[in-house]
Amino acid sequence: MSKPKLYLFAVGGTGSRVLKSLVMLLASGIKANTEKIIPMIIDTDINNGDMEKCRNMIKKYNRIHDSTYKGIPVDQDLGQFFRTPIATPKEMNVSGNDYGTLQDMLQYNSLGARGFKKTKGLFDLLYNESNKKMPLEKGFLGNPNVGSVVLKHVVESQQFREFTQDFRQEDRIFVISSIFGGTGAAGFPLLMNVFRNPQSGMNNSNFINNAIIGGTSVLPYFQVDVEKFNNNESAINSSTFITKTKAALQYYNRNLSPLLNSLFYVGDTRHSNYDNCDGGTEQKNPANFIELTAAMSILEFLDYEPAATTKNDLNQPTRFFEYGIESDAATLTLEHLKSNSYLKKLLNFHYFNTYVTNFMESSLQSRTMAWRRELKIPSNFEKQPYFKDLKSFSRQCYYRWLIELNSDNHNRKFLPFNLSYITNANELKKDTEGTLPAQVRINKKDLHTLVTGVPATKQKALFKNPMSFDETFSNLAKSIKKEQLGSTERSVGKMLSNGIETIINQHFTLQ
Repeated sequence: MSKPKLYLFAVGGTGSRVLKSLVMLLASGIKANTEKIIPMIIDTDINNGDMEKCRNMIKKYNRIHDSTYKGIPVDQDLGQFFRTPIATPKEMNVSGNDYGTLQDMLQYNSLGARGFKKTKGLFDLLYNESNKKMPLEKGFLGNPNVGSVVLKHVVESQQFREFTQDFRQEDRIFVISSIFGGTGAAGFPLLMNVFRNPQSGMNNSNFINNAIIGGTSVLPYFQVDVEKFNNNESAINSSTFITKTKAALQYYNRNLSPLLNSLFYVGDTRHSNYDNCDGGTEQKNPANFIELTAAMSILEFLDYEPAATTKNDLNQPTRFFEYGIESDAATLTLEHLKSNSYLKKLLNFHYFNTYVTNFMESSLQSRTMAWRRELKIPSNFEKQPYFKDLKSFSRQCYYRWLIELNSDNHNRKFLPFNLSYITNANELKKDTEGTLPAQVRINKKDLHTLVTGVPATKQKALFKNPMSFDETFSNLAKSIKKEQLGSTERSVGKMLSNGIETIINQHFTLQ
């Protein structure tokens, strides 16, 4: 049986930020029970800074994936770094710039003259003057009542039609959205009503109506400066997030739950503190542990009753899932992750990035390096796109992600690894554009000090038996060569994945 494709609807700014953490999990080699993940991004704020960072990360991921696995069947090389295919995101963004304000979009001033007096009266009843005149170019600014009107144009887009044309019977759908904002809170119910409408007239409507559909609804986990709202400098008032969430939860319980097959709720009482930005290029919030847990829920959904191809095959029509930490710790480590598989893969991936940024280039330049000679790595390989892309992902995506998870903006930080080796950490925090590469300086004698919360086995012995990347890789190179994998990039990728895993198994005791 073929694996399903996952159409992943990332709605609003929170959707894009969760997608970034998902990309990082997939880069670490965590297995995803899918043929391909196809991100479907929905946001009226087309200049959203978080969305742009998400686009760039996926581009970097795909260059590495394509160099390593292009043409390789999806059931081979499972569990290796950058293995799961991620499609170029389809952006079903309704640009607010095209409409101006809500009343402009509905041609409010001419409704009466066109014979829609009752419609105009209903509009006046449902929307106040600030709603009517709110510019749409930066999203709905916490107003889902506005979003519910505008987002209907999403299902009329070319990208949505392509999604319906390509959908197969076994494919699945997952929706990521926040419940306390505007775009996410409006988009989730709208999408579900379209998916489950048997009269929708969509291509492959029967397959979509009967598909297994899940979602993660992100509860409040950050707050913004309320003074800006009070001074009319921003339209966002985070003091209403909880009230909006309570109202939305009641609506979801009555109207949304029966349409879903699995629903995950994530949130945090220790709220992060972000700048009060109405959207646009200035909205670049740091990665958050809640977004990482939301990303994990996507992978768990793919493993939910894997033999089922339609909702009718499920043992239960709807299930709800929860995730919690055992102690209310202000700083979390790898030990707080729900699954040991996540712990191990993130541990492997950290040492992979350590090798790529600190040691791999000099090994590639060494004429006497055994694994380089065995795999017949061409000269100047360190100057070719594959290695450049690995190093770029490590320095501009991975280490920045770690810095953001431990940001001072968070009242609950995630610190899985020792960040003191990032020598320009302060500059990275200030560089919201995301163009500055991390500078990482690690000596081989310090390799056992990189992890927080999971001590290396017999640390004293490590000084006598340090982690030796190149020796381990050289021991594997001959067997990898015999496999005749077809490309240098694939051979190097397998060597790195298998070699790092061997090193971690030797130096860490994981349950």
